[in-house]
Amino acid sequence: MPVPTLDEARHDLRVSGNQDDAKIQRLLNAAIQSASEFINRPIPWKDDLGVVLPVPDTVYAAILLELRALYDSPEDICSPAFCNLLRPYRLGMGV
Repeated sequence: MPVPTLDEARHDLRVSGNQDDAKIQRLLNAAIQSASEFINRPIPWKDDLGVVLPVPDTVYAAILLELRALYDSPEDICSPAFCNLLRPYRLGMGV
């Protein structure tokens, strides 16, 4: 599965019409970047052979969860649920 599209984001946010499309796209990009920074890898990422891997459902869900927080209640950014969904895909956590 690829990253969420604008149409999927709009549907998930229950937004009808396209009056907020620019805002939703900016927030979707921010949610993808936030998830990418949390797991220390690009989304989507590639395997050792350079093949782009499908985005796991949990990462996809975390992106939409973060988007919802950014859109509806920015004070909830990086919720525990967001971090829990992404934690298994995190690289280079260090010691």
